[in-house]
Amino acid sequence: MSVQNSTSVRDTWTLPKLDIRQFVVLALLMGLDLALGKLTVGTNVLKVSFVFVAMSLIAKWYGPIWTMFIAAILDVVNATIVNPSGTFFLGFTLSAIVAAFIYALFYYEQLHVSWLRILMAVGLITLVVNVGLNTVWLFIMYSHVHTVDSFITLLIPRAIKSAMMYPIQVIITYAFLNNTAVKQATKQIFHK
Repeated sequence: MSVQNSTSVRDTWTLPKLDIRQFVVLALLMGLDLALGKLTVGTNVLKVSFVFVAMSLIAKWYGPIWTMFIAAILDVVNATIVNPSGTFFLGFTLSAIVAAFIYALFYYEQLHVSWLRILMAVGLITLVVNVGLNTVWLFIMYSHVHTVDSFITLLIPRAIKSAMMYPIQVIITYAFLNNTAVKQATKQIFHK
């Protein structure tokens, strides 16, 4: 069962003003996102991370405009300040913005985020962003020979990793977005 607040299309696509409490919570979630980003496992080609937890909550609470804006900022800060050993590539910023948009599209204003919404959001991000766009960006950055075979060689392990992470991410996202503490925080912080 999906419970939804009635929000007009205009309200969804505006940058809502935040009170001090909401702004502080957003800053804390940004810090959580950066901290979770440091807890990645793997190489530049195959990384496992739990950054989706913080971004899912930002999307649920702040909507598409704030979420895409924050995703872009966090990607640039992470690539240039927090983790400067890697190469900054604008394509990954675009990927972060697309993922944020998808999260917000499915989670924003949902008091209870249904399994179907989470399955669809995580599935789209897995296919479009993780397997699709990010593989293209890595191919552009690291492949010396730009052939279909070299792209497939890069794509296969990333697709396998994404397929393995998909159910884990769905379960963690459902448990996190729908737990009692998040619902209470939603009421206290956003008066809903």
